[in-house]
Amino acid sequence: MRVIPNENSWIAFTTTRPATLSAPTEAELAAATVLTGYVVTINPTSTGNAIPTPALDSLFDSSTIGTSQGAFSGDFYRDDANDLAWLTLIRGTRGYFFISRFGGTGTAHQPMSGQKIEVWPVAITQRAGSAMASNTVQTFTLTAAVPEKPAEDAVVGSASGLASPPRNLVGVPGATGIVELDWDTPLSAGGSPITGYKVWHSTTLGGTYTVVGGATVLGTTANITGVTPSGAGHYYYVTATNTAGDSPPSNTVQVTVV
Repeated sequence: MRVIPNENSWIAFTTTRPATLSAPTEAELAAATVLTGYVVTINPTSTGNAIPTPALDSLFDSSTIGTSQGAFSGDFYRDDANDLAWLTLIRGTRGYFFISRFGGTGTAHQPMSGQKIEVWPVAITQRAGSAMASNTVQTFTLTAAVPEKPAEDAVVGSASGLASPPRNLVGVPGATGIVELDWDTPLSAGGSPITGYKVWHSTTLGGTYTVVGGATVLGTTANITGVTPSGAGHYYYVTATNTAGDSPPSNTVQVTVV
């Protein structure tokens, strides 16, 4: 279904660089200045070009992906109460726009952990007020350079800095006494890169789980050997580890060991 973003969008600005551009945390978003109500239009643009790669042995003029660049512009309302957008977006200011086109599930539609957001680094080059005219709402136009690659597909990390749970854990029995596990990376790494995963095991669903081997796994697969006794009483989940600690658990799988 087509979506009109009004009443859903969330747009904020901060001069503080997120710890991870592609995974700003809930806390970093909450600390930004929310400008949603001041936006008339906003136009972050990412463009690219192509490099011709013709060959003498062909009549076809082939091409490949070249460099890319970003541009940023927008129109904002003035306000006689606090004029927040005008006083925040001053020419020469460097900062970061957080843009959630369809909003999140937090307060006033702030995106929350695991939800998508765009992060646009900007250096404001122009802030031009509209012409003064009777019975006309006052606005201003902002133009900004984009000094580094924007994170157009960023995912919000949790306020705690923990990664979100690993996804789609699947477990199958291998050869005798072996369990094979496979999972997908979390939607969000949290406030720092994921350094590994822990595989947790219990012989009772909902019982006490312990880390298999007492160590982290570097990839997103694990072959666990020496699993006894045979039968269906083996349950596993996986957590992702970063500098903040262990993420919430993935889904739990039950594996029948041969």
